[in-house]
Amino acid sequence: MTPSAAGALAVELRPHSPLHWIATYYPMVDTPAGRWADVTWELHQRLIPTSEAAPQAARWLDLRSPDPGHPGYTAHRAWAVELAAGYTAALAVYEAEAIEAPSTPQAVQHLRAGTVVIPAGQLSEWLLDDLQNETSDVRG
Repeated sequence: MTPSAAGALAVELRPHSPLHWIATYYPMVDTPAGRWADVTWELHQRLIPTSEAAPQAARWLDLRSPDPGHPGYTAHRAWAVELAAGYTAALAVYEAEAIEAPSTPQAVQHLRAGTVVIPAGQLSEWLLDDLQNETSDVRG
């Protein structure tokens, strides 16, 4: 598993409250199964005021630019400035944490073994399955 193309971040947009949505930024990684969001490494979260242009359900974006005019923001023009600001903050965190200290090959292997990567489209199903398991454990 290796970091994906420089600057590629996965962003989950979901309702947070009646007045806000929340954008959560994750790094993208290349795996033998394709490019996925590394949901174990939350880089940044940003509250976005709800608008008439809000989607009907949670969405995933693949962002690659801090420019709100970039095509990655096309589907969410009303939030482009907020999403771009969050992208900039998340990328700064990623770059700072990714180059903090060189890793030994053993440390890299240990990190890979403990990393859970969920395909962006399957995140909600994964969370629902996990919550159902916790609920059945409490009742059992």
